[in-house]
Amino acid sequence: MDAPFKSLSDMEGKPSQRRLDLKKTLSRLMDLAVDEKADLVLVCGDLYEHGYTGKSSIHYICDQFARVPDTPVLIIPGNHDPKLPGSYYSEHQWSSNVHILESGDVFEYSPANVRVYGGLVKGPTDPSFINILMHHGTLDMPFASDAFQPISGRQVEEKGFDYCALGHFHSKITAGGERGIFYNAGSPEPLGFDEPGEHGAFITVIEKAPGGKASICAEFRTVCSRRYIDLTVDVSGCLNSEQAADLIAAEMKAAGRETDLFRITLSGRLTAGIQMDAEEISVKLEDAAFYLKISDKTQPDYDLESISREKGLRGVFTRKMLERASQAEDEESASMVMKALYYGLEAIDEGKVCI
Repeated sequence: MDAPFKSLSDMEGKPSQRRLDLKKTLSRLMDLAVDEKADLVLVCGDLYEHGYTGKSSIHYICDQFARVPDTPVLIIPGNHDPKLPGSYYSEHQWSSNVHILESGDVFEYSPANVRVYGGLVKGPTDPSFINILMHHGTLDMPFASDAFQPISGRQVEEKGFDYCALGHFHSKITAGGERGIFYNAGSPEPLGFDEPGEHGAFITVIEKAPGGKASICAEFRTVCSRRYIDLTVDVSGCLNSEQAADLIAAEMKAAGRETDLFRITLSGRLTAGIQMDAEEISVKLEDAAFYLKISDKTQPDYDLESISREKGLRGVFTRKMLERASQAEDEESASMVMKALYYGLEAIDEGKVCI
């Protein structure tokens, strides 16, 4: 399962530790199922990465599901773990409590009067049951016609479903739809900086009198080993990298834990001639996070508008560069022009440039 952690490939030991984190998170999920005496465990796709996951990982997953032998574990395949000839869903011997549901499949759990559907049905559901839909795909989103398995929330509600457990997107959805029946816990363990915040699972209690309206009580429980945290830190006024590192350390402590992954963007304006050393800061803070990446977006503290009105070389150079930046085709090109402007002003003022 290397694919999710490509960004850590240059950090010795980090990808393997993150793979271990995934296993620990699954173990905590099953701890929840045991502690809560769950009637059902629902897995809405992307349980593993087809083509990357080895048999040892699948055996580990099976061992975890086998910890609740009397609790049905219901799985629907996703786009990352499709049920194909030769896939683990097709060929592997799962424990007897594990059921792989495909579109059209219905699992009936008599002790709780529940029916769980692996996909939408043509007609209405039977209102005498608690009807649960498991779906891996997009819901009520303005995507193109080729979006992965799109469904309409209104269509789901009209068919009489009492609850819909969603997968595919790694962000959390709580009580979505007009009737508040759509829930997506997201990925229980985040896989990148585009998945910030806490990650976990819903412990859901559904109650319904036959033919009545279901009541849903869903509590989100955090189980993730680590979090991905994006921070922008204004280091204006810092005179060196050590001062900046102290400021960043305080911001990191307030935002997360030493076990988290941080992406820090340095912002603000610095006295002309002073620059931050991202590598030096990273070394000073290496024990403050599991993973740390620093980007320097600071700018020299020049009053460009005032300089552009000067009659000398500085004024002409600044006016020309600001004009070029305003005509740049994109933000990246404009940023490069502005960086050249600051370096040029430093060269004019100091007689040298520190890069």
